[in-house]
Amino acid sequence: MANALAGTFSGQIDPDALATWGISVDAIRGGDPLRFATAIFLSHDLPMLLRQLLFAAIVIGAAEWLWGSWRTAGLFFGIDITATVILLATVALIPGLAALKGVTDVGMSMGGFGLIGVLVASTRKGVFGLIAVLGFVAAKYAIAPDPLADGGHVIAVVIGFGIGLCGSRIPGLANEPETVQQLPVFGRAGWHSAERRSERSAEARQQDEKR
Repeated sequence: MANALAGTFSGQIDPDALATWGISVDAIRGGDPLRFATAIFLSHDLPMLLRQLLFAAIVIGAAEWLWGSWRTAGLFFGIDITATVILLATVALIPGLAALKGVTDVGMSMGGFGLIGVLVASTRKGVFGLIAVLGFVAAKYAIAPDPLADGGHVIAVVIGFGIGLCGSRIPGLANEPETVQQLPVFGRAGWHSAERRSERSAEARQQDEKR
């Protein structure tokens, strides 16, 4: 609905909508904190919107399957807003980035990359996964540089990875390695394998309780 009203379905977001609802250093300095929320639900153009819908279906779907809707929403919005604050503060404080202060951005990718960080950290070889994700961001930057968005992605995935490493201390994030290794996004076989492992784990816990 938000993208329809902003004109994204016609090909590209309306410049006035971007200026009104997008986020930037100058916009926040103007005293409009609602931009942290409104910018998440908009896309620059229709191809970006379609990519983000696919991205959300895979990444947010996997996170919801593991941790439930409420925890996933908390992680998504919490990481997105935190990463955005750090990114904007970096742009505002470093003189060499002054040209980015007026750049207005939209999108939900920082929250998504944050969830990727949490998911990667939950696997046995999380460090290698983190390196792979950062390598992907670097490759994308080399091909189509977007300093504001790409910098935000790096910040978000590192924050998510840190949260994932502390997952055993956070209620609902302490998943068994066998289950985390078999996410549903890897296909039907992975889904059923994870289900069987989860069922066996539940049965084992019930037996332990009876003893």
